Amino acid sequence: MTTVTPPARALLPDGEVAWVRKLEARDAAAVLALRARLAGRDRHLRFGPGVAGLAELSAQLSHGSGAGNTAVGCFRRSRLAGVARYDILADPAEAEVSLVVDGRGPALGVAALLLEQLAVAADHEGVRMLVVDAGAENAKMLGVFAALGIPFRRGPKPESRAAGE
Repeated sequence: MTTVTPPARALLPDGEVAWVRKLEARDAAAVLALRARLAGRDRHLRFGPGVAGLAELSAQLSHGSGAGNTAVGCFRRSRLAGVARYDILADPAEAEVSLVVDGRGPALGVAALLLEQLAVAADHEGVRMLVVDAGAENAKMLGVFAALGIPFRRGPKPESRAAGE
């Protein structure tokens, strides 16, 4: 059974209001616009497929596919500022997380909002451990997981359930 979670309203560190919600088919163009803004940029928080994975996510949203995964987006002034996604792994209690944030604002504030909402969605699906494929350059991001109390482990990208079926 799928539950509909209303958008979460939050105040970012710079005082701006942001909305975080599950991404839907209507958001496919916004995901591609985020990808275009981030293309060729060196500095933005990301792990997992990052910017490259946004095109795949947009296609999945457009076609209504994506069983075994969930994506949430953070909107600032109606513009998508970041995306967090999980893909359930072979062990359905684990899911690999990917995240990309437009760094033109309080990136860690956006990332924290996204991870918080993603963790709630994962919990509703029975996911108990988030797997993060992140290097040393993402130390701040890993600190966000720890600060929020989200159970996670670092690990290489295992084969996802969808790819293994």
